[in-house]
Amino acid sequence: MSLNIKENAIFIADSHYNENRAILFDFLKKVQSKDIQTTQLFLMGDMFDFICSQGSYFVNKNRDVIDILNELSKSIEIIYLEGNHDYNLQVLFPNIKVYSRAMQPVFATFGDKSVALTHGDLFINKSYDIYCKIIRNGFLLTFLNLIDFNNWLTKKINNFLSSKNICHKIDNFENLVKRRIENFDNDIVIEGHYHQGEEFEFGNKKYINIPSLFCSKKYSVVKNNTISNMAFY
Repeated sequence: MSLNIKENAIFIADSHYNENRAILFDFLKKVQSKDIQTTQLFLMGDMFDFICSQGSYFVNKNRDVIDILNELSKSIEIIYLEGNHDYNLQVLFPNIKVYSRAMQPVFATFGDKSVALTHGDLFINKSYDIYCKIIRNGFLLTFLNLIDFNNWLTKKINNFLSSKNICHKIDNFENLVKRRIENFDNDIVIEGHYHQGEEFEFGNKKYINIPSLFCSKKYSVVKNNTISNMAFY
């Protein structure tokens, strides 16, 4: 059964939460206090700079966001599309509809339109598909967690990711989108991943890239049967 995208639904993507990028927590606190109101929240992936359920260091490090999401999930519908930085999450979020990469695209309706939702890293190439399966393997991740003495490995990953510049303009993004949209038969395709926050139309198909919450300080909201970007802060 497909999802129905509701009036006042909110989409956020690519906040890459860590100690230097706290905007996701600030945003969720606004939702919790009802300064930002919604009954349906779509998390489009890469909400954390890195997290998987098998990595105890990152689970503990991100506990504040995990807890507030679980609290919000008791009162609003939350749909979480895993990205390439956040996966194997269902055990952490029992009341949230979590969709792994293997379960994407997720199909939905928006008025009389059909919608495909993905984080945005599908349809890259076979090598990338194999890599994604390997790094999500639960046995491998559990083993790596066991040998992560004094967090030597996870701290290296954390330091590397925290130092990355994740905000940049993609040249010829429209051409990339034009190739991507050929993989879908839906009226609308909604993705995160690319941090661009742009929309394009090709014939009878519409492509929406949800802006990076961290880079753009924007999120997307459904109003009057349209999806518009809103400034946060």
